Amino acid sequence: MDSNKKFDTTGFCCWNEECPDYGKKDQGNIVPKEQYGKHGMWMLRCRTCEHAYSENHGTPFFNLNTSKDEVLRTLMLIPEKGGIRAAARATDHDKNVISHWVDVAGKHCKKVNEYFLQDLKLDQVQIDEIWSYIKKTKRSHF
Repeated sequence: MDSNKKFDTTGFCCWNEECPDYGKKDQGNIVPKEQYGKHGMWMLRCRTCEHAYSENHGTPFFNLNTSKDEVLRTLMLIPEKGGIRAAARATDHDKNVISHWVDVAGKHCKKVNEYFLQDLKLDQVQIDEIWSYIKKTKRSHF
């Protein structure tokens, strides 16, 4: 963990609903506060309201004790290995832990889909096209 490392706050916003800068990205109000935990997560602070929160706030990785890379690697093994039990054997993670990660990721995906359907007023075909584009784009980056 390198505490002198600069953290890029691009794309982050304040999560405090009472803050005038709530939800506004790239306003210059979010600054790195400190690193914490065994994976060196950053605490970020809003200069407008002084609230602090984790860089993982609002993601499926918030409050997990395992690194983001390990969670993603394990979740990607589920379809490849044929299920949660097989992924647990391959990674030495408890099947209940992996089930929890699946549940958290699923709930997050549901929220994203609801945002697309309700807030952006997209239909299911448009949402499927977005997910297909994301999948294709990710594949080309590896």
